[in-house]
Amino acid sequence: MRGHDLITIRQVHLLADGRTMFLEMPDLQSVNQLHLRLQFLPGEFQDLFCTVHRLAAPREDIPNYQAAVKSIAPHPILADLAMATRSVPNSYREKIKNARAIRLEIGTNLSYQTRLVRARAGEPIALTLVNPDVVPHNWALGKPGTLERIGALADRLISDPEASLRHYIPLTDDVLAHTDVVPPKGTFTIYFHAPEQSGRYPYLCTFPGHWKVMNGVMIVDSKRDE
Repeated sequence: MRGHDLITIRQVHLLADGRTMFLEMPDLQSVNQLHLRLQFLPGEFQDLFCTVHRLAAPREDIPNYQAAVKSIAPHPILADLAMATRSVPNSYREKIKNARAIRLEIGTNLSYQTRLVRARAGEPIALTLVNPDVVPHNWALGKPGTLERIGALADRLISDPEASLRHYIPLTDDVLAHTDVVPPKGTFTIYFHAPEQSGRYPYLCTFPGHWKVMNGVMIVDSKRDE
């Protein structure tokens, strides 16, 4: 959703090294983007944008610091999915006999730890997306040469109120197979046949903004070396 959550800065404290500033913000949560606008001198401002991946332990060394028990809010994607009253069933959940298991793991900083997958043309595959990250992600396989086209459609989903119902999968024939959105520490398995034509098939996370750095390739060969 567009807009901002205003966070109160309870106190500002200069640490012992004389160079580090501690800002106590009791309501701070893990967020994709925190914007701090700081004024150091009259008429001089500095804007700082950062991602808060996780919260550290309370700073007991800060004078007058008041530790508080926090209820960590769910990631916005998870909140959207939880609020959805309906969803589009994933058509790749039906098991395929003799499917080869492929484990594709998500890395850190918006990446797939598994950047390359090989398959034989037409081979049955059971692909499991493993998400150890703190942010939800998905996986979509595209036709050769369609990475940027699918990515552009994915970015437009940020303004589509129905996107969460489709687990942020764009409506396009360029997508050949896909998982649902996988929450942090979760897994999701789909079953599909590798494309019949050999080639390089891109795969990507289609949550808006992720695909430019979170992508890989499935190389389909007529014969795959064992």
